[in-house]
Amino acid sequence: MPKISRLFIKTGLLYFILSLLLRVFIDFFTTFPLSVLIPLFWHALMLGWITQIIMGVSIWMFPGRPRNEGFKAQKLSWLTYLFLNTGLVLRVISSPFVELSDLKFWSILLSASALLQLTAVIFYVFEMWPRIQSKKQRIRNRKKKS
Repeated sequence: MPKISRLFIKTGLLYFILSLLLRVFIDFFTTFPLSVLIPLFWHALMLGWITQIIMGVSIWMFPGRPRNEGFKAQKLSWLTYLFLNTGLVLRVISSPFVELSDLKFWSILLSASALLQLTAVIFYVFEMWPRIQSKKQRIRNRKKKS
């Protein structure tokens, strides 16, 4: 299993724990404004856990990945990881303050997090698209390279 896949999966597991702890906090401390934390719970669960597990396993399992480890050989996968997690962290930081504060800064930070996550998805699609080919297409592409 490539290092980047292990990193996606381990980070996904951390987000799973974070989302469950956040949900326990939401359920037990009802005096805190819940509308602020519910979106964080869903982002941590769906993007942090499920999406990262799916990305990690698909990068590992789909054929056609470079066998070399490191950033240069698997640039799009590493950029996906970097942009997705930076966007998630910015989301966790900024999201509560958007509703609790009138400062424009938090809205800008939240928009930046969404843009980073969208960019991560685009990198992921560019990484995976060439791997989703029929056997005939893979053979044809190998012949072209020869």
